[in-house]
Amino acid sequence: KESASAAPPKPPPTRWAAAAAAGAPQSFWKDAMPANDAIDKQILKLFVPAMLNFLIIPLVGAVDVFWVGRMGSAVSLAAQGAANQVFQSAFWIISFMPSVIAPVVAKAAASGDTEEVQRAVGEAIFVAAFVGLLGMLLLTGMQDRCLSIVGIVAGTPTAVEAGPYIGWRALTFIPAIISTVGFAAFRGTLDVTTPMKITVAAQMINIVLDPLLIFGYGAIKAMGVAGAAIATSISEVTSGILYINAMIAKKIVTFRSMIRVPSMKQLGKLMLGGAAVQLRSIAQNITFIAVMRAILTMDETGTAAAAHTVSAQMFQLGVIAILALSTLAAILIPQRMNRTGADAEAGKLEAKKMADRLLVWGLLLGLFLGSLQACSLPLLQFFTPLENVQEMARMPVLIGAVQMPLNGLVFVLEGLMQGHQAFLRLAGGMFVSTALMLGALKMWGGSLEGVWFCFFVFNISRLFFGLRHHLVDGPLAPNKLRPKNNGSTPASGGGSGTLAAASTSTVMTSDDAASKSRDEVRKSRDEELLEAEIECVGESSSSTEAAECTEDWIEANKEEDARGSKDEGGGAAAAVADKTQDKKKSGGGGGLLNAILGGGNKGKSTGDGYVIYNFPKKD
Repeated sequence: KESASAAPPKPPPTRWAAAAAAGAPQSFWKDAMPANDAIDKQILKLFVPAMLNFLIIPLVGAVDVFWVGRMGSAVSLAAQGAANQVFQSAFWIISFMPSVIAPVVAKAAASGDTEEVQRAVGEAIFVAAFVGLLGMLLLTGMQDRCLSIVGIVAGTPTAVEAGPYIGWRALTFIPAIISTVGFAAFRGTLDVTTPMKITVAAQMINIVLDPLLIFGYGAIKAMGVAGAAIATSISEVTSGILYINAMIAKKIVTFRSMIRVPSMKQLGKLMLGGAAVQLRSIAQNITFIAVMRAILTMDETGTAAAAHTVSAQMFQLGVIAILALSTLAAILIPQRMNRTGADAEAGKLEAKKMADRLLVWGLLLGLFLGSLQACSLPLLQFFTPLENVQEMARMPVLIGAVQMPLNGLVFVLEGLMQGHQAFLRLAGGMFVSTALMLGALKMWGGSLEGVWFCFFVFNISRLFFGLRHHLVDGPLAPNKLRPKNNGSTPASGGGSGTLAAASTSTVMTSDDAASKSRDEVRKSRDEELLEAEIECVGESSSSTEAAECTEDWIEANKEEDARGSKDEGGGAAAAVADKTQDKKKSGGGGGLLNAILGGGNKGKSTGDGYVIYNFPKKD
């Protein structure tokens, strides 16, 4: 019995398998270190445009702060910062779709399922638009109550300037949330260049309109802080339109999929993941609102709030690069684990290598950005001409710089958890971290420096939960990737003419069950064919009759073999092919009977992966 064709070559063993076979423990740290290899090149290729895309928004935000700061009023600067915080908190609480949809799109795109990509993105846009409408109505109808959350009292000068800002920004909830879904969809397909182009085009409108609408020009009336909100709103509408056109052009979504109401099953999945994301976002924004409230109630002049706005803006310019790395973690992990043609174990090992490398990148990037921020203190005068605000902002900027490496690890770890769709774990960790942050604010939140110091408590808690998921109980935890060693067992044949097989030891992986199944098929089919051939020889009067008898047995079992090939990933045919190749490598000749006969009888191939041997009855 011989194979008609060679078995497909097996993939080379992973470093982990090779180490285990050699009896050495595996260390993932070596793979984690940047080596200018294919992993680093892919990260860099995606990171640069993603960072530029994320960087554009805080840069434009810095332009907003710059022009509002040129008004020479600490109250105006505090109003813009507080109102923007309220809008951002409300927006990110209801904007759960991007976090839910990015890993889904990455998984579908990696497996080449275009229809699944279109369905998922279309449903996300439908749900996001509906949720955006609710957000717009709530924020428009509850302006005073929303502003009171951060400590702005109705009728005060700060409230007078913050109210119109909230009103204008609320009108753009729907296009803004559609833009975030579009950005997540493009990220899921590993396209970060198109979102960058759209963001540049949209934000250029904001840059041009800011000074015109804030200070006025010619027939355009000066509108102050409200003018900054109008400029931002126009740019967000432009961005939403450009994203829809780009997604349709690139077949990421169709018009029909955007207006199709999701089934209850799919809606349930979206809302379940969305609920967990919302819980995390609620917890996170409770922290930010509590911080803003503590600062606004610190002094009535608005100096502390203005200094915090400037410090936060400088901090965001650095942390946005780490956020870009975090979004890469959310898409590269499902992409590595679900690539077309990759088996589950190989996908996990590749994902583990990518995850560890991203963590090292996050730490190194945090160290670099922290050093850069510490050296940027002279830039404070760019944001505000008020010297008392500049002086108060110096220490928060330095505290933020020290926290940057910590943020590098935290952001990437949470991005990895998003890639695994561990949204409930993220939410639970964020609630605990928020509780600790609120307790820290009560103890040390009496000064601006104390408030910024409290972020150490917040981020160290987040780091603990992220590391636990990555190293202990997550899908890529080392203990879940450790292979098992299978002991040596001799392979035995059957009947009077059995072949002695050498005892071998193999490295067991997650494919052990499939391998064991194939081994059983091989042994079973080998023994059955040998017994059939021996029986045919015993009952036949000539070699021709024996050959015909054996051929009849083969024909009778063809259907079963085909079924086994389909169900068992190769079944009997693959088992025969693999075993024959093993025998050829070990010099065993071609097949069981050929080995029994000493290799001198070549036989006739039937074209089915079997060989009919003609030999005298006495043999």
